Order: sequence, then C-alpha cells, then structure tokens
Amino acid sequence: MSAIPELPKLPDDEKVIPDFVGSIDPADLSSLVFPLAKFQQFDEKMPTVVLGYVTGQIGMVVWNLAPGQQNDYHVHPTTEHLHIIIEGECEYTLGDEPPFITRVGDAVMVPPGIPHGIRNTGDKRASYVAVTSPGPYEKIHVDRAEGQSRA
Repeated sequence: MSAIPELPKLPDDEKVIPDFVGSIDPADLSSLVFPLAKFQQFDEKMPTVVLGYVTGQIGMVVWNLAPGQQNDYHVHPTTEHLHIIIEGECEYTLGDEPPFITRVGDAVMVPPGIPHGIRNTGDKRASYVAVTSPGPYEKIHVDRAEGQSRA
C-alpha cells in the first residue's frame, strides 16, 4: 500500500473522511477499479468530502452535499480541478459568470486561480468527484461577485 501523505489543515466547516486513503494503490492493480458509491457518505450537518486518492500525481475526492449544503466559494491558487457530477443537481458558480445548474454527467473544469463554489439547492442529496492536478493543496475562501447568489 502507498504511504499516506500528511494532509494539510482543512476548514472546520467541512467533514473530512480520510478512511479510504491508501485503498487505491498503484502497486495493487485490483484496487484500481472501485465503486464510487463507497465514497458517497453524507452528514446532515456538514458538507462531507471523502478522500480517495491523494498519493499520486493526481488527487481524487468525492464531495457529498445534503440539500442546502455547499462547498462555499473559494479558490485554489496553483492547482486545477475537474468536477464531475455523479448524483443530484447543484448550482455551480465559476469565476464571475452567473450561477448555472449542473446535473449527473456534467463536468466543470476549474483552472488554477479561478474562484468557484457549488451548492445543493435541491431537495435530494448530491455528489461530485473532484480530480485535482499535482501541487500543494490550498483552499482560500473568497467573496462572491456582486449579484451572485449565496446560501
């Protein structure tokens, strides 16, 4: 199994589940095919991120949002992200564009330095996979542009 790296300080307003870190191991080919459903874990009080793969050149986590929860508007200065919706619908804000709705099968590419946020405005739970580029993980909360909605 791959060594588990030290994780950066994460925000207190998110539930982080590291239980599966190391379960996807490039040295064990049988671990490289896995059900995303095992990473879909929800908490009714806080948005929940389940860490999947954090030891290689890319990272993979699954964000789980109960109705009304959000991964608030923030920016990653040096890493890019690909978000793929795997359950539910969410309102997504990317940069200074107006918010738009994302649904199962939609993907959003987020370049480094572009503020973004995603929230579950529906009445059903929602999940998305976040694939990240190599580099130090840094998440900085920022204010939304004038006129953008906020939970």
